Amino acid sequence: MRIAVVGAGVVGVATAYLLAREGHSVVLIDGACEPGRGASAGNAAQLSWAYADAMASPALLRHLPAIMAGRDPAFRVRWRLDPDFLLWGLRFLANAPGWRWRGNTDAILRLAGESREEMEKLLAEVDIDFDYRLAGKLHLYPDEASLAAAKPGVERKRRLGFEQSILSLSEAQAVEPALQNYQGEIAGAVYTPGDAMGDAAAFCRQLTRHMADHLGVVTCFNRQVVGFEQRHGKLTALRFADHEPLETDRAVVTAGPLIHGLMADLPEVADVQPVRGYSLTIARSPNAPLVSLTDVKRKLAFVAIGDRFRVAGLADIERPGAGFDAGRFDVLHAAARSVLPGCFDDAQELMRWSGERPMTPSSSPMIRRSRNITGVYVNAGHGMLGWTLALGSARRITNFLV
Repeated sequence: MRIAVVGAGVVGVATAYLLAREGHSVVLIDGACEPGRGASAGNAAQLSWAYADAMASPALLRHLPAIMAGRDPAFRVRWRLDPDFLLWGLRFLANAPGWRWRGNTDAILRLAGESREEMEKLLAEVDIDFDYRLAGKLHLYPDEASLAAAKPGVERKRRLGFEQSILSLSEAQAVEPALQNYQGEIAGAVYTPGDAMGDAAAFCRQLTRHMADHLGVVTCFNRQVVGFEQRHGKLTALRFADHEPLETDRAVVTAGPLIHGLMADLPEVADVQPVRGYSLTIARSPNAPLVSLTDVKRKLAFVAIGDRFRVAGLADIERPGAGFDAGRFDVLHAAARSVLPGCFDDAQELMRWSGERPMTPSSSPMIRRSRNITGVYVNAGHGMLGWTLALGSARRITNFLV
């Protein structure tokens, strides 16, 4: 079976790999010049198998007045008079009660577990270098109340098969000595030794090269899909902006923020809205932490990627295509410098990045057949968890097609 995968970010590349591994003839298509040029290029690099929590939660609901008043630097919401956006916002809020948050989180965690299994298989089968490291992860809590509130989540994740423990400050510093110089408040931490990290953009490039060399995957870059041709409701070809159509009877759409350009043919993707994030990548200093860190109070993620060090954060729910906001980037930079001045003061900057991470109201990705066109499938809406969930969602979409 010939299958076109639309989008060569980490979700699309993972999807193409699993389909090709099952013996399908795969064409991987992207409007950029190479794979991994979108959110995969600047994400937090953390493979947070145990931290795939839904964003809509009781805690966020309680904090919503402060967010709407602009008093939380980590979150920003810009409402707009768009029916799809307003409906998405109402559905997002409907997912915030505790029982729904727990259900959504458990579903995403199960998907993350599938991703972890597929990553282990991939690492055993394929020789690629993307700075993968079983780094472990420390979630840093600023006070005893927030640390105590984390305990039920730790127990629930243990029941789902994730190894986690609650550490005192001194125990966390023993795991990561660089925390002795951390300037933020730390009452304790949740430690997940099984969480990993890796350069998602390098993963995309290396795995695409492997697929082309060993699995017969054909790549088509610099080609933007703008629609679908169909006959009697069945897919016959993909339409491009400036190339001849590509005949195919199956297509998986993983186009990230560009998926909204296909809404005329795929109305279900109106349930996916962008959440913009920012990151800064610098040259790694000798005193930078090697264990991945997440500062719960400031919503910052820190990770060492080879000879680089990255901080990522912020969640801006706003109109698609809003673009890089220098003021928002300054918020991220200032927060990072305030807690790790030895790493960020006078550091060599390698990349400033901002990008959209399309998300569903439940934070669970949309993995489904198209309602309108037979032969079209959607694998999108992973939000901030695209790198973590890529291989698991690829496994599930592949099951539709096997």
